[in-house]
Amino acid sequence: MKGRRRPRKALNASIESVRAYYEDLLGSLQDGIITIEPDGRIRSINQAAEELMGRSAQMFHGRSFERLFPNDRPLRALMQKTLESGRTHADFDVRLTRRDGSHVVISAVCSLISNGTGQPRGIVLAIRDQTGIRELEERLQRSDRLASLGTVAAGVAHEIRNPLAGLRGAAQLLEGEPNFPAALREYTSVIVREVDRLGAIVERLLSFATPRGPVLCSCNLHEILDSLLFLERAPLDAARIAVRRQYDPQLPEILADPSEIRQLFLNLIRNGAEAMPDGGDLTIRTSYERSEKRCGGRSVAVVEIIDQGEGFDPEIERRLFTPFFTTKEGGTGLGLAICLRIVEDHSGAMEATSTPGKGSRFRVWLPLVTQSGAASPLNES
Repeated sequence: MKGRRRPRKALNASIESVRAYYEDLLGSLQDGIITIEPDGRIRSINQAAEELMGRSAQMFHGRSFERLFPNDRPLRALMQKTLESGRTHADFDVRLTRRDGSHVVISAVCSLISNGTGQPRGIVLAIRDQTGIRELEERLQRSDRLASLGTVAAGVAHEIRNPLAGLRGAAQLLEGEPNFPAALREYTSVIVREVDRLGAIVERLLSFATPRGPVLCSCNLHEILDSLLFLERAPLDAARIAVRRQYDPQLPEILADPSEIRQLFLNLIRNGAEAMPDGGDLTIRTSYERSEKRCGGRSVAVVEIIDQGEGFDPEIERRLFTPFFTTKEGGTGLGLAICLRIVEDHSGAMEATSTPGKGSRFRVWLPLVTQSGAASPLNES
């Protein structure tokens, strides 16, 4: 009996040693690794995949991948293609939905797991966060566009301003004529109003193409948000929009330019209101966190503007911050582009997510004055 027990103990110890080695190996990888049974149930997941997906391993084990990620069809299609063909397939531009509803761009490589006889035992999915690379590419593209836009904008603004001033002045002179028919004042008022609108577009174009740069100081974010909501109270009430404030009372002050931050959140609040023509709830939520992914591990304030509008599809979501792209009738396509420029000038980050038919969420990360890195009670709950 003793002779039999020793080899069994040694064998068990060896198995445990090998298992621990491979668990350490998978845990040390920066790429997310998920193994999936042929029936679509998840068998295992490493720490990198947990962090990327925003879910713990316990939520995955034994559950259907399709049920956990119902909105990620390209990823499921990649897995199905691998099972059917028996070959490795890859996609380097896949959007993955995290638990909190946000999206992350990943690369995915799916390979078949086979036994010694070549029979499939499942698939292994390797995923890597590509968000930083995509953001860098987009930032470089925007920089190129802005360099060209700045040159054009300065010349165009000079050429347009003078004719606009002439048109506005002529319309006002006509209105001041003693014999000017009252019935025509409606038309001259339209001229003045539209000239003013064109002037505002020119000013926004100039401010976007040739930013002055922020003048940073310590700011109370809640005071800025409340002052904007006070100014917008009448139009919000008229549109039957109820504002829900969910402020973290322990939020430290941010390091920002107050005038630019006001412009940023005024645009986002108005966007949220415009997304709900029939009324609804507009939620403004604040918290603070240490953002490893977005802001290099610094402590940041997080502001979320959440509406109950119709939302937008992924194609629109990808182009929201592109200059001159708009879905609004009569829009310039500069509002959100200016918002993103302001956030980037403050070394922050910004994203938009949406569920069609249910609403949209804009998140803004801004650096704090202090770098305590402490988690707020709101984040812990």
